[in-house]
Amino acid sequence: MKLGDLARLARAEVSGSGGVEIRAVTDLAHAHPEALVMVADLRRLPDAEASPAGALLVSSAAPSVGKPALRAANVRASFARALAAFAPPRWAGDGVHPTAVVAPDAQMGQKVAVGPHAVVEAGVVVGDRTTILAGVTVGPRVRIGADCLFYPAVTIYPDTVLGDRVVVHSGTVIGSDGFGYATEDGTHLKIPHIGRVVIEDDVEIGANVTVDRATLGETRIGRGTKIDNLVQIAHNVSIGEHAILIAQVGISGSVTIGAGAILAGQSGATDHVTIGAGARVIGQSGVSKDIPPGATVSGTFARDHREELRIQAMVRRLPELLARLEALERGPAKRSQRTPSRARKRR
Repeated sequence: MKLGDLARLARAEVSGSGGVEIRAVTDLAHAHPEALVMVADLRRLPDAEASPAGALLVSSAAPSVGKPALRAANVRASFARALAAFAPPRWAGDGVHPTAVVAPDAQMGQKVAVGPHAVVEAGVVVGDRTTILAGVTVGPRVRIGADCLFYPAVTIYPDTVLGDRVVVHSGTVIGSDGFGYATEDGTHLKIPHIGRVVIEDDVEIGANVTVDRATLGETRIGRGTKIDNLVQIAHNVSIGEHAILIAQVGISGSVTIGAGAILAGQSGATDHVTIGAGARVIGQSGVSKDIPPGATVSGTFARDHREELRIQAMVRRLPELLARLEALERGPAKRSQRTPSRARKRR
């Protein structure tokens, strides 16, 4: 498309000719005369100018460039929109594959696709243009919104509710029982989990994620939240809107995570804690108590990030401090040994 048309889609301003033909969005190494190249790092701007790229995507604050350009306040957001304009749909078509099993009372919207060996059980409602790929299992009474995409081998347990534009990647299980047992006389009695999972609009869940159903009530994932691969979300967890959970995060039961919070890779939270809105949990941190909104914490167990950095700095100095302490301890002993001889000399 023309650069000017792409600018409207990317929410950017055109600098130079808007009539340049753009056929692809590429990185700098693969630039060609019909490619748009993002330059997020201004140190790469001279290289981008010297490349065969047809146009550049730069920050609004970037210096003038000789090539036609798109200027954006948020370069990465405009890059995402430009890339989406050229990204072909990964899956096309609608209708039910002959090997799929769809219950007679399932309510299927317009242009719904159900792939090979998928199972859609009784009482399910599926919104328009939703795609259910090969081997997906949708349990009884599940409600799915419009424009959702479920990659192969996703399992959705009964009574789960999913909003519009939800994307779930392969191997993920939504609505499995939480890990709850009552111990009596040395045996573990299973606590039935009769709640449900609710996933709001525009949530994306990575591969091999587990989201447990609630014991009572619901486990809820808020609108726009993004969850990376290999994340565990336990029963009765509540996650606010637009939170981010990165790979191998583990969330124990009844944790509350506020809107916009970020939990970095391999971090975790013990049960019943609250992580405030906009909080940041550094990778491999363990949260054992409530985190206030906007705080950044790290360490095991997690504490204020600046405090943790000071502690780590002191830990690195321990060999030096230990040597000084030993020298101080040796000093009095040597003085006590010298004192009698000096006294005899004075006499």
